[in-house]
Amino acid sequence: MNTTFLKLIRWKNLFIIILTMIAMRYAVTQALFSNYKLYLAFPRIGFIFLVLGIVFLFIAGNFINDYFDRKTDYINKPLKALLGFKIRRRQMISLNIIFNILGIICGFIAAYFANKLIIGFLFIFIAAVLWTYSAELKRILFIGNFSLALTIALIPLSVAITEYFALEHSILQWEENSIRAIKLSVQLIIGFSIFAFIFTYIRELVKDCIEYSGDKATGIKSFPTVIGKRKTDFIISALSLISITSIILIWEIYLSKLIFFRDYLTAPFYIYAFIVFPAVLLFLIALTWKASKKHKTMLNLINLIIIFGILFSFIFSLAVYGKI
Repeated sequence: MNTTFLKLIRWKNLFIIILTMIAMRYAVTQALFSNYKLYLAFPRIGFIFLVLGIVFLFIAGNFINDYFDRKTDYINKPLKALLGFKIRRRQMISLNIIFNILGIICGFIAAYFANKLIIGFLFIFIAAVLWTYSAELKRILFIGNFSLALTIALIPLSVAITEYFALEHSILQWEENSIRAIKLSVQLIIGFSIFAFIFTYIRELVKDCIEYSGDKATGIKSFPTVIGKRKTDFIISALSLISITSIILIWEIYLSKLIFFRDYLTAPFYIYAFIVFPAVLLFLIALTWKASKKHKTMLNLINLIIIFGILFSFIFSLAVYGKI
């Protein structure tokens, strides 16, 4: 039962969520604040509740997704469907409600520690989007993948939002150092959020190609079921090319000019070798490959790109601490 529960809540995805939030707080924000002689204003206990809130909401989202997707999963992933049958549908609804309540409560506690209770409504929004996504939105062309990618983008952004309001409340007057620190940290985390949004959207397009048979049989309007897999591959390749171009431009025009990265060769090597190069491979595979396991290969590649993208925050941290 314990193994079944871990698989149903997608523990690997939850681990990535936790890693992302830790990276944004400690590898990005704390590193920058140390450079400007500042301390994190959002308390550790508040951050713990923030992480728990996000994790609980996505656990709830996984249960409701399995509730609505049983027919589709039975065609696309029969082993997963059999696993899901070990928990009754009524139990899935109950678990969804329980974890949503826990997530929202944790969210409002985190908002209290950030001294901005309105942040708690962000958790209600995420819960509502994840429910609506599973119940209706994922069956609508473009909107489903967009809504899921948006919720993923809010994960790193939630760290920046809570730290900004906590810092705003803790200081009597904004000084130049504090303005520079929070501005740069928010900008960088927004960059990670955009990265998460784009590659999550691409990932969902690839998953739609993999799950074509079940989606077609159950009437889900994904890009592969509406325009075909081949044309969807062209969309994936186009988005990959846009991502590659954006990453290169952001590095060359903005990041490389930061004092932390001057004469620091590890960062450009990492970006080009571990993010740009895999993205180029993704572009080429989407455009040219015709192998039967093409989309599974692409999915694994995207997962690696996302992980490498998160880990870049630790490269950034090393660069910052090296300049202090």
